[in-house]
Amino acid sequence: MNINDVNEMSSDIFMNLFKNIFEKTPNIAVSSANHRPFKDKNHLIEIFINEFQKLNKETKKNIIKKHPDLGNKLKINNLLTDMSKNEQKNAGLDNCTEEEFLFFNKMNNDFKSKFGIPFIFAVKGSNKNNIIEEFKRRLLNSNIEDELEESIRQVKKIAFFRLDEIIDD
Repeated sequence: MNINDVNEMSSDIFMNLFKNIFEKTPNIAVSSANHRPFKDKNHLIEIFINEFQKLNKETKKNIIKKHPDLGNKLKINNLLTDMSKNEQKNAGLDNCTEEEFLFFNKMNNDFKSKFGIPFIFAVKGSNKNNIIEEFKRRLLNSNIEDELEESIRQVKKIAFFRLDEIIDD
């Protein structure tokens, strides 16, 4: 889809298409839509990221908490947004062995216990081994604020990948 299509679509279609760019946070799509017409793909991406950046830290943290656990078998099969499901599938997380699912579950629980937020990682272009290594590296972090900032960076990266996939140059 090109930028002209985005600029000309109805508000309802725009909402439906962009409501999960930031996981289960349609208000960012609403505020971004108010900036139409977008000049180009980069302008659209910049607007979405800026609308997220305007939010206070607590709101950003709440958006982080809306992201699903990586490698959670039940959620991959049933409860994910289509965007999250495709991202996890493309990283191979939908075909983990039972042992790998249990490992991911333990890592997710350890991470939430330590930092109070789920582990966020933009998985595009990654595989299970990359994700496991990132889990291990970030679990060594002892500074909750640093991890929150890293999670915010990862959420923006996920949004960038999602928008980049939807809009042609």
